[in-house]
Amino acid sequence: MMEIKPADSDAWNIAEGKANGKPSLIRYRPELRQLIGSPNYPQRLVIFWDYKQTNDSGLPSNTQLDEMKIFEDAIVDPLDVDRLAIFVYSYTNAGTREWHFYTGNIEKVGVIINSALSKHDKFPIELQVYEDTEWSELKKVYEICK
Repeated sequence: MMEIKPADSDAWNIAEGKANGKPSLIRYRPELRQLIGSPNYPQRLVIFWDYKQTNDSGLPSNTQLDEMKIFEDAIVDPLDVDRLAIFVYSYTNAGTREWHFYTGNIEKVGVIINSALSKHDKFPIELQVYEDTEWSELKKVYEICK
């Protein structure tokens, strides 16, 4: 089993593009290729944050970015401690930011997220869980961003 670096000390790349006629940003970890399809992480958790578009780009304002950073900092570290969930990429476009994680224990992830966020005002987020044993979404990111 390969060692998985902590999200906050791993390499991250940013890819810019266009989707739905608006700028899009993907922030992803290029060093996770050898993890793709890991049987320890068959589920993909996606956290969606829909925000009001305040400019023509559709990207978040500085205030919105600050709020998103507070949210991300609040959940990533507790999920990353034992690599319970692997934060693989975030995607921002036209009023939505998504955070994508792979995990093998979605129940425990939910408990940790609820606990971590209990110290904060409510964030405008929605969570969805998908079976993704092949890590197909991260594969798509690597295809798009090569």
